[in-house]
Amino acid sequence: MSIILPSQTPDGPLVEYEAPLRLVVTGANGSGKTRFGVWLEEHLQQGLIVHRIGAQKALALPEFAPMKTHEQAEMDLLLGRHDQHASLGRRRQDRWGGVPATFLLSDYEKLLALLFAKDAERNRKHTEETRQTAQYMPVPNSAIDEIVAAWNYLMPHRRINFLDGKVIVESGSPGEYHAKEMSDGERVTLYLLGQCLCAPSGAMLVIDEPELHLHRSLMDKLWNKVEALCPDKTFVYLTHDLDFAASRVDAKKIWLRSFNGTAWEWDYVPNEKALPEALVLEILGSRKPLLFCEGERGGLDHTIYQLCYPDMHVVPRGGAEKVVEATKALLANTALHGFAAAGIVDRDVRSQSEVTALEASGIQVLRFAELENLLCAERLIAAVAVHLLRDPATTVSEVTKFVVAALTGEMEAQVSAHAAQRVRYHLSCYSRASADEQGLRDGVTDLLRTLGLDAIIADTRLMFAAALETGRLDEILRLYNRKSIADRISQCFGLAKGEYVPLVIRLLKAADGMAFADLLRNELPRLKEEATPLLEAAGGGGAG
Repeated sequence: MSIILPSQTPDGPLVEYEAPLRLVVTGANGSGKTRFGVWLEEHLQQGLIVHRIGAQKALALPEFAPMKTHEQAEMDLLLGRHDQHASLGRRRQDRWGGVPATFLLSDYEKLLALLFAKDAERNRKHTEETRQTAQYMPVPNSAIDEIVAAWNYLMPHRRINFLDGKVIVESGSPGEYHAKEMSDGERVTLYLLGQCLCAPSGAMLVIDEPELHLHRSLMDKLWNKVEALCPDKTFVYLTHDLDFAASRVDAKKIWLRSFNGTAWEWDYVPNEKALPEALVLEILGSRKPLLFCEGERGGLDHTIYQLCYPDMHVVPRGGAEKVVEATKALLANTALHGFAAAGIVDRDVRSQSEVTALEASGIQVLRFAELENLLCAERLIAAVAVHLLRDPATTVSEVTKFVVAALTGEMEAQVSAHAAQRVRYHLSCYSRASADEQGLRDGVTDLLRTLGLDAIIADTRLMFAAALETGRLDEILRLYNRKSIADRISQCFGLAKGEYVPLVIRLLKAADGMAFADLLRNELPRLKEEATPLLEAAGGGGAG
């Protein structure tokens, strides 16, 4: 059997895949993920039954499940009714209230009715076979048996039982309670297990927002277990959770570029070896120019750049090497993203030649040694002083004296660190004089001969001396490589140690924080990519 997907372009052919299949559909908000699922449900899938589990669902459990025949309960769950009018043609109205993309589905009672009906049907058939053969017959697992085993694997601290039309949870202490008292995560776990196991063999399951109400530690385990229990069923996940999408390692992944109300433009998630799949998915889901930065999500770098570059999607990548790698990879692959991309890294102890090389590759370099130093820039210091009703000139002078004293106290360590970076850069330029062993040795000899370590150290000392001689705080911060300096200057404002940086963040986020953000933007690189489509920046012919 095969499944049918919408055409990749409004006027293209339908796409066909052999079933069963694992498919993840992702895209930005408004790209039509839910309606993509509705299309799959309503399009004739060559005899495959499609069972869609919507994102909008009520999770209220009844006190007792109603008792129905297996046929009645299955029709109720799959079609919305079980009388003579029940049919696939009426499912849109009977199950989805005529609005399949937004209807609040409330079918927990129907699901439990089918689970108990399946259990009763299993028991009836086993009893008949045992009587006919007059010997012991192995008891096959019902859907309830599979759910109990899966539940005990996923939540070993909770035991679940299906008894006399109701569901009971045993927690050990204070004891047992009715399943309607379960948490949202527990309810949705039971709901998803039941829905997937109750779908007919070979069915296509379309799950909208499979991550909803699930803790991240449970999410992967749940869906791995469900897929293992339903090997003959096709799973189509509609998600904006990039971590979940990346966790489906054996699934085919597509991303929806756009939706015009009736048709989609979609493509396959490209395999970009230089970028992790989770990052590729995040890139595809963004509708803004991209800015890669150092640090972690929610960290200082991420926060500052989000506030200072509000029109860009800021993606932290950890170390500077990862920023460089991601920026180069994205600029080299214009198919990944329709907007511009840039990277920004701290100056650290880089020489001017290193800075120039990075900027040629699309990576901007702060003019300060560290991002934390940016928060100590003269203009920002003065503005914060005014906010705290302190004299700005006096405060800038106090901070400058503090930073000068701190740098002077560790001058040897700073000179050594800068000189060491120059040496590492020089060594990275090594090349053999020729392809034989002698060429290898000659290359090393030439490299050491031209290294000039004494000159490097002397030049570095002069550089620091010149900065100190200016007496300008910004010039000193350009070289002084010490992240803790922003915390240590708190005392110059009458604040406790470590309070200055949180204060600046609060000021930036405040309703009137635009003035503070403007001060920082004036110290940051001006990213021309902010408004330049990536394809144009790369020499392409447009967004086609």
